[in-house]
Amino acid sequence: MLGEYVHHIDFEENSDFVIIYGPNGVGKTKFLEIIHALSRVNAATLSLLPFGTATLSFSDGHSITAITDTHDEEGDSEFDAFVENGQKRKIRFELHFEDSEKDSWLYSGDNFEAQLIENTTYRPLSSSPEIWEDRVDQELVSLTELERRFPDFRDREDVPEWIERFRENSFSYLIETQRLRIEQYIGASRRVAANIRPGVRRKQHDTKISEHSSTMKALVNRAQTEHSRITQQLDRTFPNKVLAAPTSETVHADDIRIRFDEQNGFRSRLGRVASVALEDELSLPTRDLDEWELRLLSLYLDDADKKLAPFVKLLRKIELLEDIVNSRLLNKRLQVTAGEGLTVRHETTGRAIDLNSLSSGEQHEIILIFDLLFNVPEGALVLIDEPEISLHVVWQLAFIPDVQRVAELAGFRFIVATHSPQIINDAWSHAVRLGPEKASFA
Repeated sequence: MLGEYVHHIDFEENSDFVIIYGPNGVGKTKFLEIIHALSRVNAATLSLLPFGTATLSFSDGHSITAITDTHDEEGDSEFDAFVENGQKRKIRFELHFEDSEKDSWLYSGDNFEAQLIENTTYRPLSSSPEIWEDRVDQELVSLTELERRFPDFRDREDVPEWIERFRENSFSYLIETQRLRIEQYIGASRRVAANIRPGVRRKQHDTKISEHSSTMKALVNRAQTEHSRITQQLDRTFPNKVLAAPTSETVHADDIRIRFDEQNGFRSRLGRVASVALEDELSLPTRDLDEWELRLLSLYLDDADKKLAPFVKLLRKIELLEDIVNSRLLNKRLQVTAGEGLTVRHETTGRAIDLNSLSSGEQHEIILIFDLLFNVPEGALVLIDEPEISLHVVWQLAFIPDVQRVAELAGFRFIVATHSPQIINDAWSHAVRLGPEKASFA
């Protein structure tokens, strides 16, 4: 990093997270950005980051390495000439396999910003080049968002097939320190622009937290649609399954009663979230059930499990989102419903509170936990930079345990970069120090 440091971290066996810490200037943020860009083979971004060689090694024995044109085979670096005046460097990528096979690709640069200017109506703001404005409708978006919208403008050179395969099977998700600040900056810029351009009709753009509320509604509605499709299919075939069921199969009454209790409990929890036509809870008689009744009920329960399957993991994620966020909010409660998505109400009066009127810390928490639960693909590596921003000390102490709960349910590993001893708390066995040992990091 910057010609001064060599950083190295490992995930211990059966460990789902690593914390990196150290004094300012050792490159914690850049380290995360390099990991993220290399895992996605984002050559254009890597060409602007301060490193000589970066390698990601995987448990199946393969690894991918990026080598800049300021770093030769012997390891000498010339960082004094690093990216002057926005000049990008060449990057050589090498994919190594356990049997010593190697694929390589040399990236010689692209012109993403020039492609945007040539092919779209977006232009950078002079006051903040990271923010771009659509000259037609005055939409303001970050450059990162434009990279998501126009991926074809990156890496215009011929990309080898092995790079595409690697990208398809490698997932990382970077949560940057400045994400919420950029959203707030964009919101403020929109208000200013609206005041100084009274004659311009502006397109309305949701804030990030409003977008997440809309996404939540879409997720619940999608599960409802799938539930309806499965229900129609199973109801048509149920009579045939009853007639074809083997009469010699043994079904235990205790198992049936346990399954009924579990299903009824799930229906009660789901009914608060999803507006689906769920069957009324069935109360089983206290008498002994005949064998034919047990077999029929077993078939019914099997079908009911399949009908409810689209909601199972979704409901667990919704309940975890509510649990974590509501442990943070003071005199307010977050609730998810199919009709409104995310809603926040005052605990005493029940009055609805506009999501955009929540404090920056409250919005940050909802956005962060929502992203981790619903936007991170299973198996991904999540990179979280300085989560202590906008968090008071109590929230910082709970941060790692809460993200662990999310990671276990959503199925990802994570790396956290922090300045805060409260974030690390009692997880020092997972912490890796970067930079000089004697320098203070807090």
